[in-house]
Amino acid sequence: MKFNRIFYDSHVNFKSISKKRIVLSFIIGLLSAIILYSFYVVLRETDRMLFLNFENRPIIIPESERQLYNLFFASISMVIGNSIGISYLFSRPQKVFSRRNNKRNRVLNDQAFLGPTFLHWFTKIWFLFCVFTSQFMGSKFIDTFLWPSILLVIVLYLDTWKTLITVIKKNRWKIQSIHLIVFVVLTFILSRVNFIDYKSLDASMIASNPTVDVPSSLYLNDNYRRYYYDNLVIKMDFDSKHRVSLFNEENERIEWNDLSRLVLDFNEYSFNSYSTLVRLRANKNIPIKYIKEFEFILLEMNQWRLVYEVVNTDEYTANYYNNQIDKNISPSLQEAFSRAGKPPRVPGWDFYKEQKFQDTLSVYISEGIEIDNLEIPQSMLSEKFKNYINKSSIIEYIYGENVTYQDYINVLSAHKIAVWELRATENYEEIDAQIRKNVFSRDEKLYEERDRIQNKFPFRITERFE
Repeated sequence: MKFNRIFYDSHVNFKSISKKRIVLSFIIGLLSAIILYSFYVVLRETDRMLFLNFENRPIIIPESERQLYNLFFASISMVIGNSIGISYLFSRPQKVFSRRNNKRNRVLNDQAFLGPTFLHWFTKIWFLFCVFTSQFMGSKFIDTFLWPSILLVIVLYLDTWKTLITVIKKNRWKIQSIHLIVFVVLTFILSRVNFIDYKSLDASMIASNPTVDVPSSLYLNDNYRRYYYDNLVIKMDFDSKHRVSLFNEENERIEWNDLSRLVLDFNEYSFNSYSTLVRLRANKNIPIKYIKEFEFILLEMNQWRLVYEVVNTDEYTANYYNNQIDKNISPSLQEAFSRAGKPPRVPGWDFYKEQKFQDTLSVYISEGIEIDNLEIPQSMLSEKFKNYINKSSIIEYIYGENVTYQDYINVLSAHKIAVWELRATENYEEIDAQIRKNVFSRDEKLYEERDRIQNKFPFRITERFE
């Protein structure tokens, strides 16, 4: 018995699809991909503009990473645009008595799931996960999620063909190969399109929130104090006229004669003013005389400690804080800067002069580092310092005319390394760590042992200009 197929037809007649509909479906799919791609790019830039890291520095995406992000967004957009185009190609108005085509309905159902359903999931979960995770992981995000992202695009692309191969019988591989080539070419072209002038955005963000090029340091053992609530951050950088200027944390300019008032105001409203530290975030190319003048102003206010911020090379945390070197300001700076018109110091201020030292190591810092008229390589400086780190010796820093902040940090870090390595011979690191972990338990013997090691291997310097 032969059945008359009135309500059921499992074939798709491509001849019944007009060329106009094929061209229109291609245009609709491509426009959908462009709109989705622009949406993801705008969403990424909006998120980047809204957030600064904990140092109030803008989040700048490197050009190589930006191209990978764009390529991923373009691939996802093309997959979804392809799905929308296929859905339009196989859709047609349904009448009550029209033939029901299961294969065509299956194509439509699969493409409807791939488009709106995946778009909803991807936007809410995958995209937001990638955006926020990339800000924390930096370039490591690319290495970690590159292959999962590639596999995701491949799986989504193949899913569009899962149902199409059931309706395309003739020239299947030819059609699929042409489709793949067109898809790849259009994806690369779309990824090169920039709907936003991100370079101007980056320039404006850097101008309003400039990143200070702090110096690098080999010594990083003072980096345990990473909290910021009790620290006054002062920036020192070059202004538009290449003059050395001071700025607060909001990048507002501070006059040198207003620095004292700023510190006093911060101490007045600080919860623990006695433990307040000033953090200096200074450009590494600034002449050392400005750094020491800054220290002298703090010294005049009885601020004896200072924190130098140095480069953080860890990719995971570099966007959130700088490393640091903690240092006591040397009272010998009083002789480097005059105190005209100010009252004399109270007795005891020049205590360093009353101490008698048997040996003095004079370190001349200029374009190189010289000791006893011999230039010492940076790698050998720590070993040279070790012979003069004791109770009866002192190390003198002599600054030449063209010494920069980075030159000074190089010597200071070598000096710090030498002291730390000598103290480590008597288990100082473990004792110091136990005291910092148990701040509220006063173990007198532990404190006495730490003080004994510090007195045996002191960090003691004097400073002067040539």
